[in-house]
Amino acid sequence: MAQLVKLQDYISRYETDVYRYPGQFIRLKKENYDAIYNQWYNQQEPVDEEVNYEEEQPRWKNWFKRHHEPVEEPTTKLPKTEEELKVEFLDKTYQFQLKWASSTLQEVSFLDRTYEIDQRLKYFLTRFPDTYLLMYFPIFKLKHALLEAEIILITPTEVLCINWLDDESNSVYEPVDQRKWLKKTDETERMIVNPNIALKRMESTVRTMLDYHNVSFDIKKLVFTSQGVIHYNHLPYQTEYVDRENYQSWFQSMRESKNPLKHNQLKVTETLLSYTQTTSIKRPEWEDVETDEQF
Repeated sequence: MAQLVKLQDYISRYETDVYRYPGQFIRLKKENYDAIYNQWYNQQEPVDEEVNYEEEQPRWKNWFKRHHEPVEEPTTKLPKTEEELKVEFLDKTYQFQLKWASSTLQEVSFLDRTYEIDQRLKYFLTRFPDTYLLMYFPIFKLKHALLEAEIILITPTEVLCINWLDDESNSVYEPVDQRKWLKKTDETERMIVNPNIALKRMESTVRTMLDYHNVSFDIKKLVFTSQGVIHYNHLPYQTEYVDRENYQSWFQSMRESKNPLKHNQLKVTETLLSYTQTTSIKRPEWEDVETDEQF
């Protein structure tokens, strides 16, 4: 499960200590899943019967109550399979990540609730390793100018600058010239801006920040569509096109990464975070923050 270190211009827990929170998240996630799995495994009921959480599952019930209000009692069922359990756990952890990406112990940003159902964001946060760090449409401040980037995925070995094309089934993308691509569907054809333009600007911005701080790290550009097809004659330098034809192999290679968090990776993340715009307010004094460090 990739970690959301920056969401647009919201205050992020990772901004306060990028060397602490990635490791803490990985530890908490494992501890929580192990505890929930053990309770589920040892307290399963027949799949068609309902469970009384009040009497039989106080710890499980409390965990769900913190992250899934309101809890329906006593009709809530246990997941039938471990796969269902994992999906349920990831859904709740996704909501937890949104909290860490929009608040600290002292400050809070007003979260746009559309992020709770943002399928692209959820795709990255629930499908990739815990050691991948995600910046989702961050806003950078450079020489008094603001630049809104797109998707930046910081893996233990490289920075991926990602442009996600519209995922309409059977779409075909064809480069026309330096500025335009042609998008074809079953019913329409229209010109779109060459996605490499935004990617070059994003890569240049990232490289400028890292070079200024003498941080060396590979930077690659990625044009992404899991449902469409990209027709092209050649690839721009340090650029990869992922489409329906090669998506599965790319996805598997990303998922199978076993690299741990790297110090240089965290240094890269710290550097990029230091240039981001943040909009937040002080937490109300009456707000309960005792459990904000926990799942």
